[in-house]
Amino acid sequence: MNMAKVNGKKLNRRVAFRIHEQANLFYRKLDHDGQMQAPENFHDLLGNSNPPDTVSPQALPDSQSRENDTLNVSISASGIAFTAQEPLQTGDYLMLRILLLSNMTAIMTCCKVVYCKPSNPYENDRYPYLIGAQFVNLTPEDTALLNKHIDKTKTQQRAVNGLLLSLVLLILAMPDAAFGLLMGLIHHVIEVVLHVAHLMFEYAEYNLDHVIEHAFHTDTHTTQVIVFYILCTLGLVGLYFIWRIIPRHCRRAGNSLIAFWCRKKASCLYFWSQQALVDKIKIVGIGVIAVSGYAYFGM
Repeated sequence: MNMAKVNGKKLNRRVAFRIHEQANLFYRKLDHDGQMQAPENFHDLLGNSNPPDTVSPQALPDSQSRENDTLNVSISASGIAFTAQEPLQTGDYLMLRILLLSNMTAIMTCCKVVYCKPSNPYENDRYPYLIGAQFVNLTPEDTALLNKHIDKTKTQQRAVNGLLLSLVLLILAMPDAAFGLLMGLIHHVIEVVLHVAHLMFEYAEYNLDHVIEHAFHTDTHTTQVIVFYILCTLGLVGLYFIWRIIPRHCRRAGNSLIAFWCRKKASCLYFWSQQALVDKIKIVGIGVIAVSGYAYFGM
């Protein structure tokens, strides 16, 4: 469903293009009179580090910056959706601060809750409620900034999705050629890397030979022995730094891939659970027909 009720009226939640963004998000719940407008003292609240007693502070998450403060939000120029620890009521006003991590853009505004429902139950370490809110008094400057960021992200997403789609179609159309091209590319990269490493080793050895010979006036054999041990020492130092750096980056990349897989798996499971039996049969049928047709005509 793309519609939510606000004051008994249906409101389209997809009036603008939405993007999924990593953000640090903080909010405070404001008193309101039930009207579709921001409180009169909202701008004073933004500039006041100690809000009055009428504002009950609720942080999502804690105000201290920690790694688990990062949330995946769905944002557009008209509203935002995010997960919360506590349920909110439709019509609640929030003083909201959003820090978009991709370009470190901070936006402070007021929004009105338009729906509150259980979040995706298949996701791990997520807050149990999904809140959808509509921006109320977003300034023209912030609107333009948000639109620019969304358009840029939208263009990047289209480019990446186009490349991925082209790659998938190429693999499906010519699996043998695609596999051969991939193996050839890997072999070429390894060959270039080894060749560059060999040239660097020869260049370093040649220059060290001249430096040691002219500095200490040694003969050829002594010079080669000294250079050998120097290069061994430099190689061990380099391996030590590689051992310190590469595993950390590999773990980080692995954790990112696992998190990406878990999010996609949770999204697919949630989408599947929301489908009716007839729709599930249609999806399975179309999938079986597509796979059978590809296997029959492709082979």
